[in-house]
Amino acid sequence: MNQGSFSFSDSNQKTGRLSYQSDFFDKKKPARKSSAVQSHQIAATPKVRTVYSVTQITRMIKLTLNENLPGKIVLAGEISNCKPHDSGHLYLTLKDENAQVAAVMWKSAFGKLKFRPANGMAVIATGRIDVYEPQGKYQFYIDKLEPSGAGALDLAFRQLAEKLRKEGLFNESHKKPLPKFPATIAIVTSPTGAAVKDIDKTLSRRFPAVRKLLYPVAVQGGNAAGEIASAVSILNRRRAQLGGIDLMIVGRGGGSLEDLWAFNEEVVARAIFASEIPVISAVGHEIDVTIADMVADRRAATPTAAAETAVPDRNELRPNLRQCQYRMEHSLQRRCESAQAGLRQIASRTMFMRPLDLLRNKRQLLDERTAILSRHFSDLLCRTAGAIDNFDDILRGIEPHTALARAGTRLSELRHRLHSAMIEFCHIRKNLLTVIFSRFKAATPKHRVVHQRSLLDNATRRIDSACSQFLRQNRQQLDTLTKRLENLDPRAVLNRGYSITRLKENKRIVSDKSKIKAGDKLLTELANKTIMESEVISPPRKH
Repeated sequence: MNQGSFSFSDSNQKTGRLSYQSDFFDKKKPARKSSAVQSHQIAATPKVRTVYSVTQITRMIKLTLNENLPGKIVLAGEISNCKPHDSGHLYLTLKDENAQVAAVMWKSAFGKLKFRPANGMAVIATGRIDVYEPQGKYQFYIDKLEPSGAGALDLAFRQLAEKLRKEGLFNESHKKPLPKFPATIAIVTSPTGAAVKDIDKTLSRRFPAVRKLLYPVAVQGGNAAGEIASAVSILNRRRAQLGGIDLMIVGRGGGSLEDLWAFNEEVVARAIFASEIPVISAVGHEIDVTIADMVADRRAATPTAAAETAVPDRNELRPNLRQCQYRMEHSLQRRCESAQAGLRQIASRTMFMRPLDLLRNKRQLLDERTAILSRHFSDLLCRTAGAIDNFDDILRGIEPHTALARAGTRLSELRHRLHSAMIEFCHIRKNLLTVIFSRFKAATPKHRVVHQRSLLDNATRRIDSACSQFLRQNRQQLDTLTKRLENLDPRAVLNRGYSITRLKENKRIVSDKSKIKAGDKLLTELANKTIMESEVISPPRKH
């Protein structure tokens, strides 16, 4: 490979050496020589030696290149080592079969490219050759870059289309269905172009009832893509404030690829893809295909075709409307006839023909429930009386002074449970009667309700009287049992002059003189819980 290169040596600044090989200097030079070349010849003489610094020789080379190379060079080659920098600049190498040259494209020029340079791409670069002094190498500074063969716009179109296709923006699964009868259509286009007139004329002819909203934007030029994307986003964001938007038409009339390029920008494609409102793209003529057409929910060949796709033809809808009207009237008539038949059937039911039968049934039910309540109440009284008798028998068979406390506790518990059960039972039955009374009141005439209320009040009073009588009887029986238990209490005998003697050691009652001996200590219990302590001096004698 015949590669142009510079090599410098600046060791201790005692020698200076310049070595350059290039096909450019193989050509015959003009007779005029620059001062830099003359200085080089002087430095080469053995008698007078001139020592150059690296900076000086680099500037001499830069001056030589600037004086001998054209100010603008068009260079064809293949891209390699393509590295976009975070600063926005592009660093790359241009090469052919025999040589290569380092190149750089500044951010101001790189940002204007419509396509993305890549390794292996054949390009035509326009720029200039200059020396990069910090590294002592020459570079090609690119001002303009375009692909070789295909145009820059065509390549940019294919690159963006491939990128968006991989992301899924063209998938049919993402496309939204168009409304069949849109009420409001938003039109994003130029207000002065022929497209808006064609769309308005077609919509008014086919479906005059539709409401049209025009959002004026530039459709070509440097700011057109930003305005179109902003319009789509604003219409989605202010959809409710604008009274609802059912459909959106985005497009313009025909033109060259450069004129239609705003609809090939990525910002427009992503705005259409993110739109919640269904979008019809109508850009150019039928042969024109843009990125916006691929992303939109529906593509129309022309703005007129977009308007025809957006709304139905009213002349085609009229026969269907008349048929729907006939079907609705016929269906409504059949429903009215069915409803009348159902009403007659309901009116013929027994509950509406003889409403007093319902009252009589409820009255009979009340009598049955009252009889059940009385029977349950009688059974409860019998069970309670039997339980009291059982308690009386148990008390008689056990020691009185130890059973008294348990019997009192048990009786108190039973009395409380009995009282609670009676109250709960009466409350449940009373609630039941209240519910039945409420049902009677809602289902019977007013004079029958008053009569049934009187019966319910009487039943309530009878229940209250029976409960009170039951409680009085049980209270009397409880008092009788209490008195009988008090009579059986051995301490009551003490009040008549008797006493109880126990051994102090184990508190056992002394009932036999053989159970005590001399020295035992005794406790004698008198009336009023008086306790006397004594000691056996001598055992009692046997008679």
